[in-house]
Order: sequence, then structure tokens, then C-alpha cells
Amino acid sequence: MTRPHNLVVKVGTSVLTKDGAFNKTAVNKLAGELSAFLNSGTRVSIVSSGAIGAGMTLLHQKTRPSTMEGLQAFAAIGQRYLMQCWEEAFSKHSYSTAQVLLTRDDLIDEKRRMNAKKTLNKIQKLRHVPIINENDTVATEEIKFGDNDQLSAMLAKLIQADLLVILSDTDGLYDSANNRISTVAAGDSSIFSHVKDKKSRFTVGGMKSKLEAIRSCTESGISVTLTSGTTTNILRRIEQGEPFGTRFLAKGSK
Repeated sequence: MTRPHNLVVKVGTSVLTKDGAFNKTAVNKLAGELSAFLNSGTRVSIVSSGAIGAGMTLLHQKTRPSTMEGLQAFAAIGQRYLMQCWEEAFSKHSYSTAQVLLTRDDLIDEKRRMNAKKTLNKIQKLRHVPIINENDTVATEEIKFGDNDQLSAMLAKLIQADLLVILSDTDGLYDSANNRISTVAAGDSSIFSHVKDKKSRFTVGGMKSKLEAIRSCTESGISVTLTSGTTTNILRRIEQGEPFGTRFLAKGSK
């Protein structure tokens, strides 16, 4: 894989939490890997889940809230800690972060979408790393449906990324014989026959959500890699050509 010029990395709840508690070690590891990309001139945008898990940690709760207002309150409390962890992690590598909270409407409405694009471009020109999450205090899409999968796809299309990497608790897509699929050709719709959803009581998105986001990107000319976010140096090793995850090839041009 050639080093992308414009990279979006979506980090799932399953990567940033362990048994319901927020995992700062994972944040530090990923910030270190992504700093190497930043040092080489790659533009990096991070779509980070984990606000509810961070809220659970701060409130010393082991059980995910069952009501929408509870989920939104935990997300509001945890978002500050989530950003604090990312900022501390990147500061060790002489970078700083910027919080960007979006709703689905922000990326559907033409005027708001273009404002978001301009803001993200300016943040990166100022050599800050945008940490993007859905604004759970006022929006319910991520909590209800996608664990930020759809948000990461919409963002990748908005900024015309070269590559979207989805870091999850799975190391790729598997076929019916339980063999990992290394590459999915552009426009291959048969992948949906391989869907095996895996969710925990701490996460929301499953494989179906991820594949819908992936198809949206590949049909817009953006390649996607789905892989495990818990593997050591996963981003560097993928870039160096090691066989990790599943690569979904783009269909046509951006």
C-alpha cells in the first residue's frame, strides 16, 4: 500500500474500551502510529467512538445505560475525557488535536457540509489533528444505529480521502468457511452474503453497518481497509504490505 495523502481512521468502541472501561493505552498506541503518518505529510482525520465508554469509566459504571437520555448524558460526560486522552497522546509526539462534533444533518445540508469541510481543512493547515465524533448530546444516530461507521464514510467522501481505515475488534471479513478474505474487488456485492454480525453489550455497530459504510465509500472511489485495532503497529504493518485485514478496492474515481 502506498502511503495515502489523505487518510481517515475510524476507531470503534471495541478498540477504545475493555470490559466497558476506557482504554487509554489504545489511544496512546494509535496516536504514536498516526504521528508517523503526520510526520511524512499525510493528512489524518480520526473518527473516534468511545465517549459513552469514557463516561462509564468516569462514573465508575459497569453497565451501559439503557435509556436514550442516559446514553446521551454518559456521552456528554465522557466526551471531555475522550478528547483529553487524545490530546495527551498526540502531545507526546508534538501534535495537538481539535474537537469536531457533527450530526448527520451537518453532512447532508449543502451549506453546513461545505462549512464543515472548510473548517476541517483549516484545522489541518494549522497542524492540528481533527478528532471527530457525532454530537450525541443532540443527535441519536450513532447511539442508535452505527457506532460512527456511517459518519466515517460520509466524512471520507466529504474530504475526498484516499483511504478509510476502520479499526474494529475483527481482523477482516470472513467467508462461509471461516477464511479471511484479503481483498474484495471493486463492485463485488456478494460480500453481503458473508455478513456475521458481532456485537457486545458495550458496542452498537456490527458488520452490516460497516459493510454499508464501506460500500458507500468504494462506490465513491475511496478504498477501505477493515482490520483489528488491537494488533500492535497495525497501521504501519498494513502500509508495509503485511497481510492484515480486508482491503475493499474503490470503484472508479473519486
